[in-house]
Amino acid sequence: MIDMEMSMSVDLAKIAPELLLAGLVLVLLPIGPFLPAGRKQITTWLALAGLLVAGVLSARMVAWPAQTAFLDTYAVDPFAAFFKLFAILSTALVLLATHDHFRGRPHEADVPAVMLLTCLGMIALAAAQDLTLIALAVQLVTVGSYILVGIAKDSRPAIEGAFKLFLFSAVAGVVMMYGMTLLFGLTGTLRLPEMARRLPTAPVLTVLVAMALVIAGYGYKITLAPFHIWVPDTYQGAPTPIAGFLSVGPKAAGVAVLLRTLMVAMPGNLGAWSEIMAGLAALTMTVGNVFALRQTSTKRLLAYSSIGQIGYVLVGVAAASREPLAVPGMLLYLLVYLFMNLGAFFAVEAIEQQIGSDDLNQFGGLGRRLPLASLALTVCLLALAGFPPFGSFVGKAMLFGAAIGAGWTWLAVVMALNTALSLFPYVRVIAPLYLRPAPDRRFVAEPPLLRVALIVLTLGATVSGVLPQPWVAFAHRTADVLGGS
Repeated sequence: MIDMEMSMSVDLAKIAPELLLAGLVLVLLPIGPFLPAGRKQITTWLALAGLLVAGVLSARMVAWPAQTAFLDTYAVDPFAAFFKLFAILSTALVLLATHDHFRGRPHEADVPAVMLLTCLGMIALAAAQDLTLIALAVQLVTVGSYILVGIAKDSRPAIEGAFKLFLFSAVAGVVMMYGMTLLFGLTGTLRLPEMARRLPTAPVLTVLVAMALVIAGYGYKITLAPFHIWVPDTYQGAPTPIAGFLSVGPKAAGVAVLLRTLMVAMPGNLGAWSEIMAGLAALTMTVGNVFALRQTSTKRLLAYSSIGQIGYVLVGVAAASREPLAVPGMLLYLLVYLFMNLGAFFAVEAIEQQIGSDDLNQFGGLGRRLPLASLALTVCLLALAGFPPFGSFVGKAMLFGAAIGAGWTWLAVVMALNTALSLFPYVRVIAPLYLRPAPDRRFVAEPPLLRVALIVLTLGATVSGVLPQPWVAFAHRTADVLGGS
């Protein structure tokens, strides 16, 4: 009994960031409605303080040896620590942007609590090694996501976007749960490490069907083509900072659980899945970049762009079992993707606050009227295109090398063609900012916290390419997916 209590206390210490965030959610949700109108921003500051502490606790775990908790159902390894820091950083930056966006609105005090709940689900999704925990984490992220999208109940596009997200998540969730049920029936276990020992003796066709259903559920979260249909309408209808959040945080968590499931549960059967994931990566990047070409709504353009970007990340997933450069390249690209994609969405938010629209045809001359937002948007779009000296160039080069090292020259060619193709929609956004006449009216400066977020994200996208060594070293340090198994 004493040994069990000691083991439980040790396991609880391993999930200190998760416990802190869960406690904050339980505190912030009930107190928000009772705060007076002028004090509802207290919830944002409390959430930011909690994220700071959780970030410090998670950073310590990067140096820990890989281990597990709760009977091998939860990984505590550098790979999980990377995604904890990723989720915490992205949530904190979005809270800075939403601080002014929701000021004075009915649910101002509820947004921080829902964002922390979503962040908690993202963290759990990256570390879970048990199908039940994975399903629970997916639901936490999903419920938080469609609440955030539809929280502006007076906006018809927001309600429509939340409804589409709800419908697609419900269908994808059922498909994923059916696949998980098949895996449990085949192996008699829910734990991924134990599943790896039992799947080789299971019928191959049934295993393929079960894993395909599970990956279809993950694919909805990642916006993997062809499970991306909900994305443009949802991103366009959502508040712009929330659209940026959905384009970064849940996607990264989905990539983490996808890679962990394949590497931990199927280490001996990865050959076929590697080829399938390579094909899906090529399809996803091509669909995203092609459909971005004709968009006039900047948010829809960025929605399709984010689909294309995740296609590049999936190259690292596909090559993970074949090339040691794949997972570090994927992690580095994800880290830079956080800076450049959030930066692009936040810049659009700053512009939208001034002109009341995200139509790129109305962006003429804003480079002179809104210099910070325009510069941030330009830098982040060039980074998304993979230009040097931004960190995306280094990450994309590593993924390009991983594709060649895995023996997929064709995939490297598809990456190169898509990189060139992606430049056209980005230039369509940048050109009006500086090459068209400026509007004859005055603009006010961006809100202070949004300015801070824009500066941090622009510097992150740039410094990661100018000084890439620490970022590459960090990616290599946290790339061991199997360490906690």
